[in-house]
Amino acid sequence: MSFSFLTDSISLNSENVSVDGLKIKIEGELTIYDALEFKKKLNEILTKRHPLLEIDLSKITKMDTSCLQILLALKKEAKRKEFTVRLVNHSHSALKLIDLYGLTGFLRDKIKLQKDDLKEFSFQYGTGKGLKNESF
Repeated sequence: MSFSFLTDSISLNSENVSVDGLKIKIEGELTIYDALEFKKKLNEILTKRHPLLEIDLSKITKMDTSCLQILLALKKEAKRKEFTVRLVNHSHSALKLIDLYGLTGFLRDKIKLQKDDLKEFSFQYGTGKGLKNESF
């Protein structure tokens, strides 16, 4: 296994509502060789039924499509079962895949970019922006 999970409790407070949840920090590589173990670990966490899961991607050094698909399935399942999954602090590797497949509209997570990264990523997919000046 070339990745690790660190977990911690979190609480989200807004407009007189408090929601307790779990923050998961993933470190290392998430590739097809890790996909089965990655899915198993996430499924273990899902059985605990946290109303909020925040997944920190900042320490992911390498990510491929197979593990991104697992995160997409998790987001879809969360919507179906009415709990919240937020992907935060996206690593460069995660951002490359999200941009490549145009998933910002589907994920609906806040993405923070450094100034140096603004030219590398478009993040226009699914937002309705960026089409005004293009001619076909």
